[in-house]
Amino acid sequence: MDKCISDNLLLQYLLNDLDTDTCELVRAHLNECPSCQKRTEIYSEDSELKQWQECHLRSQNGDDSKNHPFSQDKLDRLFNSTVSSIQQSKTTVAKSVRPSSHNSSILLRKEPEPPPIRVIGQYQLIKKIGQGGMGVVYESVHSRLKKQVVLKLLLNKDWENTDQTQRFYREMELIGQLDHPNIVKATDAGEADDTCFLVMEYLDGHDLKTILKQEGPLSITAACSILRQAANGLQYIHNHDLIHRDIKPSNLFLTTDGQVKILDLGLAGLRHAGSSLDDLTDTNCIMGSAYYMAPEQAQSIKTIDQRSDIYSLGCTFYQLLTGQVPFRRETPVETIIAHREDSVPRLADQLPEIPVLLEELFQSMAKKNPDDRIQTMAEVVKILDEFLNQKSELPLNETSDTYLTESQELKELCLKTVLTPPVEAQKYYSSTQYQPTQRILKYKKIIIIASIIIMTGILTLGIQYISRTNHTTNTKLKSSTAIPNDRQPEKENPKSIPAPGLTSTQAKIERDVANWALDHGCEINIVVPYGEEYPTIEQKKSLPNEDFYVKIIAFKKIQMITQEKLSRLSGLTNLYELQLNDNPIEDDALAAVSGLTSLQKLDLHASGITDKGLSHISNLKNLTNLSLQINSNITDEGLQVINQLKNLVSLNLAKTNISDEGLIFIQNNQKIDWLNIEGTKVSDESVKHLKKLILLEHLFVKGSKISKAGIKEINDFFKKRNHLPFYINPTP
Repeated sequence: MDKCISDNLLLQYLLNDLDTDTCELVRAHLNECPSCQKRTEIYSEDSELKQWQECHLRSQNGDDSKNHPFSQDKLDRLFNSTVSSIQQSKTTVAKSVRPSSHNSSILLRKEPEPPPIRVIGQYQLIKKIGQGGMGVVYESVHSRLKKQVVLKLLLNKDWENTDQTQRFYREMELIGQLDHPNIVKATDAGEADDTCFLVMEYLDGHDLKTILKQEGPLSITAACSILRQAANGLQYIHNHDLIHRDIKPSNLFLTTDGQVKILDLGLAGLRHAGSSLDDLTDTNCIMGSAYYMAPEQAQSIKTIDQRSDIYSLGCTFYQLLTGQVPFRRETPVETIIAHREDSVPRLADQLPEIPVLLEELFQSMAKKNPDDRIQTMAEVVKILDEFLNQKSELPLNETSDTYLTESQELKELCLKTVLTPPVEAQKYYSSTQYQPTQRILKYKKIIIIASIIIMTGILTLGIQYISRTNHTTNTKLKSSTAIPNDRQPEKENPKSIPAPGLTSTQAKIERDVANWALDHGCEINIVVPYGEEYPTIEQKKSLPNEDFYVKIIAFKKIQMITQEKLSRLSGLTNLYELQLNDNPIEDDALAAVSGLTSLQKLDLHASGITDKGLSHISNLKNLTNLSLQINSNITDEGLQVINQLKNLVSLNLAKTNISDEGLIFIQNNQKIDWLNIEGTKVSDESVKHLKKLILLEHLFVKGSKISKAGIKEINDFFKKRNHLPFYINPTP
């Protein structure tokens, strides 16, 4: 940045409102430009800032700057100062918002700026703690009562007439009407200094998005405790004929007392269409967050009901347990379509110990058709109570508006998370609105206006063109034992197959294989063309009369896996997943499935597979998930085949006999984003190889030879990325 910083950009910088790249440009310029350093005095009363400027002035006059050290902590504090450091000056405000043409190239986004003032009505603004589409949130103090509160300020210059202002008023009204232990409480609202504001109770703790980022997946008990409280609060909301419409981890706050609070009712609407509040909703606007949005919500927010919140809470439950969202695609629109079209992943795929009661609760909450879902939050609470009472770990205090008395586990969970969270943090395309006028930047691709209009049109008008034969399933939750499976995430879930009808020959092959598999101790999943996926089938009598494809085969009965047995599968054309885990396997067995090019998931953990046996999978070019954990016969030599599987996104090598040499063979698998090398001989020598996995998001290294310094180096490297999160276990 050669030219001086514009007033507008400098003010945004002091308000900490710039993206990371622009912030670094401004910081670098301020370190070198005495003129811009001097201009900061207009906006700040900070003595340390003046000290820093004097230090640089002495440096300019020939003094050795090393004799005037200024710590990075101090610089960070100065350069991230918030609105409390800005003088309340009308002339300064007018000057600061004047555009500067020579700096327009580095203003990457145009958002309304928070009013540069320190006092709103009776409230002293302390620091900004979050910003969303409608408002900016400050930690504040009541000037007379000296009580700490949170103040949400409307982020809109034309505040008197806009729909955005009306939505803000709606949030005031909604929060003011609700009084429940699991919903954030409003304490005041009003208008001051040409804007409107909402005051809420100050919560000491962290939102679940922050906790997940720092801690990773939660324990089953903790996740159920959180889910129960959230469901209870939402039932209270639904009882008032309201729908939240934006349930996600960042809108659920866990206090240091272990209590869950539902945040952000800015998108909430009346359950009955045609209401005055619902009229505020733009029909060209998709409201909600793409990762958690129910299929029907993407089509029309006018006709949704409480079951959309149930779907969103189900997606949140999945993330609490696994650390990942159930559907993740490259763009928001593709993610929304995946919610409608792709099969719901199983919790057991990543969490083998999950009780079936909870597996089926999630599956019921995440049904595509609202009529097939569990129908009320009260039912969700009832099922969770059944599980928690069985665990006998958490006491329940039942009242008319019940909520869970949290265990020490949740309190400690929150206390371990050291970052103060932004109340409305919205990053990584989790914004609550997608309008035709927006432009979304994601994974370095820009979805321009035309794309949003076209794809929104597809969602609202054209997505129904696929005619489906809905298979009637029993949505009543069953109780049984946990489903054993691999811990790995299912990165790409198969779509319900909209292929042309089966030929009679292929239909016979599929049915023959299904019958054979069920006779040989397997469980299978099938898909009817143009229809829905069937539940897991364990007996031949459960097979339908209509034609079907075999999608998943799991060898559940312990048996020797031979080439002869697997050759029975060779005629399948749409086999997606093959589970051979915990069964001994012969070296030549996998040669029989080398032609199954549709295969995407292969589970070989604890099978005794050898390097030679693994070599037969080289032709499975569409493989995305591979589990080899607990196979001591897999060495570095065996990993050579991994280099040929370019679509691999999830790889489990835990407790194999590999070392640094083996990681050389996977460093060029650029799509890998989930890797487990726990209990291996991999050391710090492999840090350089791991850094080449540019999409890596989850890395498990516990029990390996990687040192604490190596873990920190890996963590620091991947945390610098702006567009992807990163989780490493153990944490540095």
